[in-house]
Amino acid sequence: MELCKIITLKKLILIRHAKSSWKYNVSDLERPLSKRGMNDANLMSKLLNDLCINIDCVFSSISTRTKETAKIFINNLNHKNKSIIESSDLYDFSGQKVDLFIKKIDNKLDTIMVFSHNNSCSNLISKYAKINKHVPTCGILIFDFDVSLWSDIELGSCNYYFPKDFR
Repeated sequence: MELCKIITLKKLILIRHAKSSWKYNVSDLERPLSKRGMNDANLMSKLLNDLCINIDCVFSSISTRTKETAKIFINNLNHKNKSIIESSDLYDFSGQKVDLFIKKIDNKLDTIMVFSHNNSCSNLISKYAKINKHVPTCGILIFDFDVSLWSDIELGSCNYYFPKDFR
């Protein structure tokens, strides 16, 4: 008799922050969302809500525009009571720190949402799904990995949603 191995799928929702405003003379970390960014975050968060994905935990970069994007998403999702865990590791423009961060996630969490930056998102869609795409602001990437441990994620399937397709 063969023993069955139970595999819990891991789902990663990776979101690039919405369009930021260059109107203010502030540091990169402090740059807020633009009006278009707020509109896109509202649009895309409603689309994500329609997908009815149960999210276990939400993580965000420490930048103002990323935290503002995450807050808009949380307010529009059916998970209004979710808190956002901020990490400086997600303020990354290559994807290497984001990749390491994800691989250290608690394995009790099956579905996580991560708000980060470009080129992190564009590099990770290439690494995790072998898709060569530039991820625009407020782009949503939804990866499914057939593994039970975050540290084992390598190649998975990916569906992506970009604001220009829904405006």
